[in-house]
Amino acid sequence: MIPQQKPTRRQVQKEDTRRIIQNTAYTLFAERGYTETTMRTLADHAGVGLGTIFKHFPDKPSLLVAAFQEDLSRIIHEAFKALPKSGINEQLLHITQNIYGFYASNPEFSRTLIKETLFLKGKHGQMLDRQLTAFLNAISELLKTAVEKGELPIETDTHEGALAFGSFYFAGLVMGLKKPVFDVEEQLIVVGALIDNYFVRTK
Repeated sequence: MIPQQKPTRRQVQKEDTRRIIQNTAYTLFAERGYTETTMRTLADHAGVGLGTIFKHFPDKPSLLVAAFQEDLSRIIHEAFKALPKSGINEQLLHITQNIYGFYASNPEFSRTLIKETLFLKGKHGQMLDRQLTAFLNAISELLKTAVEKGELPIETDTHEGALAFGSFYFAGLVMGLKKPVFDVEEQLIVVGALIDNYFVRTK
């Protein structure tokens, strides 16, 4: 086994600066709003030069992703960790409810988050793509377990099922965010009906 090289002082300083910028962006975006927070304001509050920010983050949407992806990743992880023991439809709704709760806590900001990052390119866009792929793979594994338990028919295409659930989830999310108040329970009814219609459980 090859021992890992200890990071250099320069690498540590670079990572520390990146973390300061990211944490400052998180605070300012949440308190002032994404649109109202300029990159110049961010640089002033982080105590770095404007050029330093762009060395770490090519644009404002990339910084937005970096600032809030950890929150979303944590919520997804906790949702899977606290899954109901059985009932695939109930498990899928449990995951949906937890993630919707994140977006519903600040609908105005969540609308900006979705709008700015949906078609993001580059390193941070790829980061989002990997997160989505990992999420859908985890859903596919849940469906495979449900098939093994006899909750779903043996012929269930779990990959296709994961994509279908992703479509239901995203449709409910957009519908919720288009309204002045994101009513999580109302959107869960919509998504639940789609799940029940698609995933026909065995008797």
